[in-house]
Amino acid sequence: MQVIWDSQREQKMYAIDVDAMHRKVKRKARKIERSINLNEIGMMVLCIFVSLESLREPVLEQTDYHNIFCSVVMLCLAGWMLVKRLARLKMRMQFDSTLTGDLDRAIAESKAQLLLYRTFHLWFLLPAASIILVSIIAKSENQNPVVIIGLCFAIALAIVPVHLGIRCSQVPEQRDLQALRDTLTKEG
Repeated sequence: MQVIWDSQREQKMYAIDVDAMHRKVKRKARKIERSINLNEIGMMVLCIFVSLESLREPVLEQTDYHNIFCSVVMLCLAGWMLVKRLARLKMRMQFDSTLTGDLDRAIAESKAQLLLYRTFHLWFLLPAASIILVSIIAKSENQNPVVIIGLCFAIALAIVPVHLGIRCSQVPEQRDLQALRDTLTKEG
C-alpha cells in the first residue's frame, strides 16, 4: 500500500499494489486449502483404517461380531467425508481466478472448514461414542467402571483441541479474510 497525496481534495489517498495483494491472497488460500485437504484426507484414511481393523477379528477369528457395527459406522463416516470433499471441490470451481474471486474462494473454504470443526462432535464424536457404547454392551461382563469413565472423559477431552483450533486459528483467519474483502470492496 502506498500513500498518495491528492492535491485537489487535499487529503491522503492510498494505492494498492494489486499483484502483491493477489499473491498474498493466493498464499492464504493455499494455506487454507492445505489445511482442509489434510483434515479431509486424514479423517478418511483414519476412518477406513479403523473400519478395516474392526473387521479383522470378526472375519479372521470369527469372534467379536459387534465390531462389524464399528466397521460400518467408520466406513459411513469415510463416505460422508468423501461426499463433503467432492462438494467442496465442486464449489471451488465457481470462483474466478481474480483477486476478489480468490479471496471469495478462500473465505468460502474457511467457512466450510469452520463449520466442519464446529460440528465435529456431531459427525465424529457421536458415532465414536455409539461404537464404544455397542462395545461396552457386547462385553458387559468384562467392563470395569473406571475404563468406561475414562472413555467418556477421553471423548469429552477430544472436543478441547477442536474448540481451541476454532478460537485461536479458524475464527481469526476468517475475520482477517473478511476484513480484507470488506476493505477492497469499500475502497474499490
